[in-house]
Amino acid sequence: MIVVLARLKIVPGTSEQFLQTAGQLVEASCKEAGVITYELLAEGENRFAFLERYKDADAAAAHLKTDHYRTLGRQLGPYIDGKPELLKMTSVS
Repeated sequence: MIVVLARLKIVPGTSEQFLQTAGQLVEASCKEAGVITYELLAEGENRFAFLERYKDADAAAAHLKTDHYRTLGRQLGPYIDGKPELLKMTSVS
C-alpha cells in the first residue's frame, strides 16, 4: 500500500471555495479502482491535508493521470498558498 499525505496552506478568505472544489476531488478520487481511501482533513485555520491510500504504486500513478485530478487540481491552484508539503510512504506491515 502507498500512503500520501499532502499538507496545504490555503490563502486566507478562500476556504469556502477551496472546500467546494476539494470535495469534488475527494468524491471523484474515491471512485478510482486502486484507491483505498482519499480524505480531506482540517489541520487548523487555513490548513488542510489530503490523506490518500492506494493499493499500490501503479494506482497512485494512475490517479495523477485522471481527468478529475488534472482539472480539479488546476482549479485548486489559486487557493493554495505556497508549495504543498508531500509525504509519500509505503506500508511495511
